[in-house]
Amino acid sequence: MKENKFSFKEIKQLAFVSSILAFFFFILTCVVKSKGLSIFFGIMAGISLLGGCVCLYLAHRISSKHINYFLRDRRRGTMLTPDQLTFAFIHDNLTYYLSQYVENSIDLWNGIPQNLEMAMQAEPAYRAPVAFRMLYDMSQLSETEILALFHACDKKTVAAICRAVKAGGDKEMADIIFEMKCDFERLQARVVPFFQKNKRCFEGRIYHYIKQHIAEFDTEKK
Repeated sequence: MKENKFSFKEIKQLAFVSSILAFFFFILTCVVKSKGLSIFFGIMAGISLLGGCVCLYLAHRISSKHINYFLRDRRRGTMLTPDQLTFAFIHDNLTYYLSQYVENSIDLWNGIPQNLEMAMQAEPAYRAPVAFRMLYDMSQLSETEILALFHACDKKTVAAICRAVKAGGDKEMADIIFEMKCDFERLQARVVPFFQKNKRCFEGRIYHYIKQHIAEFDTEKK
């Protein structure tokens, strides 16, 4: 992703401020009695209006070159606003993202593919959502499947999940998961309840992380 000096939102705000200033100066142009001041405010109104038009043009240029992965409705070809986001919509787009690397996202527990690891190195914003998605996927399984898959999972994979969860703002959860993996024989009775009871928590972590970091998922259109 390329960094822009000003974001799309900031440029739109500048355009709005410029339009307010143009209106303000226009009112002053009409009410002042001094011809000199009237001309000055008229010039300022014109400059403000021109500035607003430039900002709108720049905003259009940015929006035409960039797209946000989690705001794009692939089926309708439209873009949502952050306030319109739902967990179901985010889940669907995250599923589509992961489908480029694995047939089923639960397979990530068998090891994170090299191409996905490289993609997340290039775009680190995806690490936390992918990790929380893995936890959410695990919570969907039966008790037997949870226990077997967590036990069979490589410690390096669990460590990678925990680092991403910690970076996503939940150190306590990361510590619990890693402790259960490192001391599985003693703590295995805690594994299934942990995943089953935290299903809604995993949903919330995915939703809130993406919504709070939505600008980090802007990317250039291909």
